[in-house]
Amino acid sequence: MDRIRTLIGLTLVTLLVVLTLQVGTAQNPTTVGHKAVGSWFGRAVQVCEPGVGPSVCVGTGRPAEVLLMTPTLTPDGLFIADDTLKFTVDHLTAHGQWKALSSTEFLADYMFVLPNIPGTPPGSLAGLRARWQGRVLDDNTLVGHVNAVLAAGIPALWQRLGDDEFPGFPTEALPLVTAPEGFIFQPQRCANPGTPGCPLVFKFTIKRITY
Repeated sequence: MDRIRTLIGLTLVTLLVVLTLQVGTAQNPTTVGHKAVGSWFGRAVQVCEPGVGPSVCVGTGRPAEVLLMTPTLTPDGLFIADDTLKFTVDHLTAHGQWKALSSTEFLADYMFVLPNIPGTPPGSLAGLRARWQGRVLDDNTLVGHVNAVLAAGIPALWQRLGDDEFPGFPTEALPLVTAPEGFIFQPQRCANPGTPGCPLVFKFTIKRITY
């Protein structure tokens, strides 16, 4: 009888653990097994503010951007991407992280370095910080929005360091490594497009690279 009671007790404990894990997974979606995991290819189109034509989009004085991109989202939450966006020169590969918001929705934050853009002071670099808010349309399609913010004038000059000294992190680069607040789906007229609080906005559709 004691053995039967012990077995029943162990069975109940096991069921309780399984149910707890299932509830925890439902409340805290994970990147492992998420349908956004994989390598993708597709197109992103800049969104212009209402009433503004694509020839002068969001007050930048530049035509609206259209770019092709090849992002990869890994099961452990890493984000790596390349695209055809140009600021007079090609930029370096984008690196960042992503997280699941639900079984079909996700958020990605990443940045890339721009060797040089017009107006950047000599001896400095620039970069772009971007945030995706995307969703799974079907097993092979993702859609979503992108917010993009530029950071320019990042010092890239040599300095002499002592044995116990390390180079300081430039404050100009903080927007590249700091998560932006909120998300904007429709761009608005503002004094400084492409800066924190006034990001450039894109929409994208990408397809899974299958085998």
